[in-house]
Amino acid sequence: MKNRRNYYRILHVQPDAPQEVIRSSYRTIMHKMRVHPDLGGDAEAAALVNEAYSVLSDDKNRSDYDRLRASSGWTRAANDDFRQALALTPPAATPCLFCSTPAAPREHEAGLTAFCGHCDSPLAQVSTLDGEETDRRAIDRVPKKLHMMIWTSWPQLLPYTGSGDDISLTGMHFNATTYLAVEQVIKIDTPALKSVAEVVRCQPTASGWEAGVKFLSLCFARSRGSFVEVRA
Repeated sequence: MKNRRNYYRILHVQPDAPQEVIRSSYRTIMHKMRVHPDLGGDAEAAALVNEAYSVLSDDKNRSDYDRLRASSGWTRAANDDFRQALALTPPAATPCLFCSTPAAPREHEAGLTAFCGHCDSPLAQVSTLDGEETDRRAIDRVPKKLHMMIWTSWPQLLPYTGSGDDISLTGMHFNATTYLAVEQVIKIDTPALKSVAEVVRCQPTASGWEAGVKFLSLCFARSRGSFVEVRA
């Protein structure tokens, strides 16, 4: 059996793991363990992790895979046939940092940022910023008091609200109406910028919570309502 791909082992989860655990493990492997190619990881390893997640995150594919694993005829050839029969995500697809959907981006106008076709989060990762003058000017245009909508999961019926008061190219501080756990990944949507961010601190205040985040992806609004990504 050691020659057969074990998707559960690849994602470091048990065969009875719920979807929340599978999503969390996938995100940890790709981003915190820096397997994602944009973070310096190996492209083949990332493709294998994407393949495992494509199967285990889909109830039907997972059920078919479990039946195959339980059968006496689970050979290497049978496993390869199963892989070829699935509509797996190509390695070039960019996994969304927020909802983890390994899908092709929503079609977008040339020169503008790509967004996840599932949760509408920006896909361009903020890894190493050059601090380009255009990006600094974009920060200068952001209002000091910025109304925010915050998603902590997807789908989420209604977003939480917040107010940003300190923004840089790498992160921001804001007041929120809900507690946010450290290392939690959230989606931020405002009239001036969109981002996927990781919470680095959150403490109670008299009116709610004061939080700080670092940006994982970030794009700024253009004058006509479109968005342009931060250069990485």
